[in-house]
Amino acid sequence: MFIIGISIIIFLISGTYLYLDRRDFIAGIVFAGSCINLALLSTLWIANYLAGGSRTGIISLAVFLLLGIVLTPLVIGFSLIVNTYIMQTREGKSLTAKLSLILGLNFLFMLVAGLAILFLNQFLGRFVGILLTLLGIDVTLTFIFVCYLFYSFLYQVVPIKGNVDYIIVLGAGVRSETVTPLLKGRLDKALEYYRRQNGAVKIVVSGGQGPDEPVSEAFAMAKYLRNQSVPEDKIILEDQSTTTFENMQFSKQKIEADWQGTQPPQIIFATNNYHVLRGVIYARKAGLNANGVGSPTSFYFLPSALIREYIALLVIYKKLTALILLGWIALGILLISKN
Repeated sequence: MFIIGISIIIFLISGTYLYLDRRDFIAGIVFAGSCINLALLSTLWIANYLAGGSRTGIISLAVFLLLGIVLTPLVIGFSLIVNTYIMQTREGKSLTAKLSLILGLNFLFMLVAGLAILFLNQFLGRFVGILLTLLGIDVTLTFIFVCYLFYSFLYQVVPIKGNVDYIIVLGAGVRSETVTPLLKGRLDKALEYYRRQNGAVKIVVSGGQGPDEPVSEAFAMAKYLRNQSVPEDKIILEDQSTTTFENMQFSKQKIEADWQGTQPPQIIFATNNYHVLRGVIYARKAGLNANGVGSPTSFYFLPSALIREYIALLVIYKKLTALILLGWIALGILLISKN
């Protein structure tokens, strides 16, 4: 009950932070983790209660938990490996296509390493410390990844209420003056809000021209919007940005130059669903008060895209990532020195 009580306190504190600003990424991860922890603890408590304290019930519960611990990484791991094959078939053999393979093998490694520590520790000697360190780092980062997925889902399932004044569409690579399907999804998401307000909103198309692009992303996006009957005076071009942070920074400048109201404008940005949280982080860094909305992504592409985003987030929060790594390494050195 003590652990459940601590989890509830963490749940309430992080939930309060999110209520004040649902773009707070750290609070979101902690909130998601507390939700997962409470769900697991509640399930175990209910299962133990139903077992009635009998020996048979406790053994059945232990077997069920063991099967879950073994089967879950097996199923997820092999599913991700199969997804890699689908991804490479449709997108080619790029590094991004291999990310789901890496995560799939990672789940299998956690299973094998955990079983080795549990049943073979007396034969492994000092290697147990090394294996435990690697497993600790792996499990911690994987759990944070699961929390990230849960928080991303929670963030996007809560609708944005009220009218908006500006919609920023984040650019993506173009190969011609015609937008790609991925970029079209972002623009169509912006058009949903544009039409919902009967055109009483301006759309900022944000994206510069890369060295391998024939036109700027903003130019291609503006052309698409014109073809969808969006008037020229409702389109604002921001064609200098080359990163997501610059998307937010330069779009903010464009909006400030255009806004004529006395109150701060209501702003949202449109991107793909897997990219929303990183967009929110950069919006906060740029001082832009905007929430994000995400367009759907092909299911086979989603695992690799989410993994790529998660790696980028670990880089953004590199100090926290380094702290996790150093903590487990220090523990590993302590264990090795005692063996």
